[in-house]
Amino acid sequence: MDTNVIFFGIMAALGYIVLQSLFILGVRVAAKGAVEKLPNGKDKDSEMILFPIFKYLTRTARTKIYYIDGQFELLIQKLRVLMPESPLQTEGNHILLPLGDASRIPVLKELNNILPKIDGKIQVEADDHGVRFFKIDEVFKVNKYLRKPVIQCPICMASYWSVFSYWIPVIYFYGFSFWVLYAGVINICAVASMNWLLWMRGSAYESQIMKG
Repeated sequence: MDTNVIFFGIMAALGYIVLQSLFILGVRVAAKGAVEKLPNGKDKDSEMILFPIFKYLTRTARTKIYYIDGQFELLIQKLRVLMPESPLQTEGNHILLPLGDASRIPVLKELNNILPKIDGKIQVEADDHGVRFFKIDEVFKVNKYLRKPVIQCPICMASYWSVFSYWIPVIYFYGFSFWVLYAGVINICAVASMNWLLWMRGSAYESQIMKG
């Protein structure tokens, strides 16, 4: 085979990989945004055209996970080391701090200062009898094998969007064969790598701009 044909074939393949990557990253950028909470309690979505799809596919359910049993005891041990002057009497999975206890307010203030040193995600829940500790667990409502390839993960998007950028047009023009399948796998890997490179460079550049 002519060397020029091989060279231009390789360059064409690389160019097509770059075009696919730019298309996929364009889709991801068009879905980028945030939700602003207005003073009246309503949500104001980003005006990016694909953000509503991103928002729908990345919905989460928030659940309180309380510290209990061994994990509660381990947390109390750490708190007693960091708060040696505070009486931390426990009952079950609570710290006993009834409303009439004079140490209630000082202990709560100290807990709010100390807990971030242990784990910034730990939160305090106080009732009339004492204090419990919990974390918020966010679980995505849509399976990761759908949301990530469709619009959430720039690297994973290479697998889903290659259906439109590679599989459909290539099979339409050349039919299905082992070489088409083999080249398709290589194409996905190459596009995923290009997506990662361009997205990381773009994110780093965006961070520099934000810092001024």
